Amino acid sequence: MEFEYCYGPVGSWRLGVSLGVDPVSRPEKICDFNCVYCQIGSVVPLPPSRKNYISSRSLSAELEKMKAPADYVTFSGRGEPTMASNLPGLLSAARKKRSEKMAIITNSSLLADKKVRDQICSFDMVIAKLDAPKEELFREINRPHPSISFDEMVKGLIIFSGMYRQGRLAIQTMFIEENRNCVEEMCSLYAKINPEEVQLNTPTRPCGRKPLDQADMSKITSCVKNCLEGLGKGDIKVISVYEEKRPHVIPLSADSTLKRRGKI
Repeated sequence: MEFEYCYGPVGSWRLGVSLGVDPVSRPEKICDFNCVYCQIGSVVPLPPSRKNYISSRSLSAELEKMKAPADYVTFSGRGEPTMASNLPGLLSAARKKRSEKMAIITNSSLLADKKVRDQICSFDMVIAKLDAPKEELFREINRPHPSISFDEMVKGLIIFSGMYRQGRLAIQTMFIEENRNCVEEMCSLYAKINPEEVQLNTPTRPCGRKPLDQADMSKITSCVKNCLEGLGKGDIKVISVYEEKRPHVIPLSADSTLKRRGKI
């Protein structure tokens, strides 16, 4: 069975069984970042503008066919989901067809925009990327569109954390060689943002960067926990990719899933 806007379900170490919705579904990557570790490949980052990519009606029709159970319906795919300006309508369509909790995985680039913050408040879980503690490293790792400001992005994350009461906020950091020694600086930002959860990741799928090994990630995890405890933020949950179980799931459409991983 083929799907244009939906994929999976997949086994996620963060969300359990996750049914994917791609709100910017296009053959090309729609993103304002060009991260060095992106599994889809390297492209010129787009300006951080928003428009409609898929219709609520089309999404609703596909979800009608997706009968597999899941723990979450997750808005993520071949690019940055908040670049879809009709997120509220897409979320509403998904809620009408699915009873699961709704999550969104964002690169955080548009959280400086109040309208975007207001829109993603309606999700049950928001997983927001933060890979660097300062502008220079942000531009080296995430290679954003030149118009995106690191300081404004972080400010947006802090504001969003303070206003987001109806769901769970997680900050995800992808650790690679370039930022492996920035743990204390990252913890300072985690403490300022004050999410419910910090997710420590490393590239486990083929991409332009090698993953850190299990021993390195274990050290980073321990350091993050100890550092947050020392900052008075020991209540922030810390999870790591090698320590969490990933459920085995057979997707309804292998091609639709592989497309979101840059394989076809």
